[in-house]
Formats: sequence, structure tokens, C-alpha cells
Amino acid sequence: MKFATFVSLAAFAASGLGGASGANATDVMKSAVIDHPAEEVWALIGEYGHLDKWHPAVVKLELSGDGGNGLFRTLTLPDGAVLKEKLQSYSLDDMSYSYSIVEGPLPVQNYVSKITVRPGDTAGQSVIEWSSSFEPAGVEEAEAQKIIGGIYTAGFDGINDKLK
Repeated sequence: MKFATFVSLAAFAASGLGGASGANATDVMKSAVIDHPAEEVWALIGEYGHLDKWHPAVVKLELSGDGGNGLFRTLTLPDGAVLKEKLQSYSLDDMSYSYSIVEGPLPVQNYVSKITVRPGDTAGQSVIEWSSSFEPAGVEEAEAQKIIGGIYTAGFDGINDKLK
């Protein structure tokens, strides 16, 4: 698997994330080329309630919510910390979904993220793009970007491990 990393300080207006937009807003985007077809990768990661099946930092996942309030996933991390996220949009056709963090231990606020899978430039490969917009909370911008970027990289590693 090859990784291409992009950390952008530009607004994500064009991406439609619609997350943090204040003076302290920052963005992170990482992408990875996976040596498996996009449909195979999406079959693994496309189910919003299956993050625990491929991300090594999630030891337990519970879905909750009803059609009126949205769909939530509560993630338990290895240290017992809990993170609650809300599904914002989902597109089977575009192989993408976006979500926001409602509460949790990460040093961010107004966090909105999008994960997308698309075919790669070479037959049998795919590209995963994982991006977010947020405001750092309690840490410097570079530290928040490093933490979020590390979560994405760990996710890419987990996907690659599951598809071996």
C-alpha cells in the first residue's frame, strides 16, 4: 500500500464538509492507494456501523438513534475512552459518507469528516480519501492535525491488514 498525505489549511468549502469555519478552523486530508478494487474496499469500510471491523483503535462499536435524530455510533477505544459520532451523509453511489464528532476525548471541536473510496489509476487499485475540518481544542493546531492524521493512517493500515 502506498500513502499520499496532504495536510491543507485551506477551507473545505469545495468539499462540502461544512465543518469548522472560524478563524481557528483547520483541515486534514490523507489518502491511501490500496491494492484492491474500490468495490472490495467499500464492502469492508462502507458500512457506517462496521468501523470496529477495520480500525485498530476501535474495540467496540454500538449504533443508536432513530430516523428523526439521525444515526449515531458510539466507539470504545482501547483505553476505555468513548467517542460518539453522528452520520451526516451517506452515498452508496459515490462510495462515501460524512460524520461529525458529537462528544469524545479528541482535542477538536466542530469536527466534520468525510471518507471516500474511488477507483485508482491502475486496474485493481483504489484510493481512499479521508478528510476533516475542525477547530483545535486545548492543543496547538499542528498537534491536533498530527493526532487526526495519525487516526487516519492507522485506519488505512487496518484496511490493508484486513484485505491481505
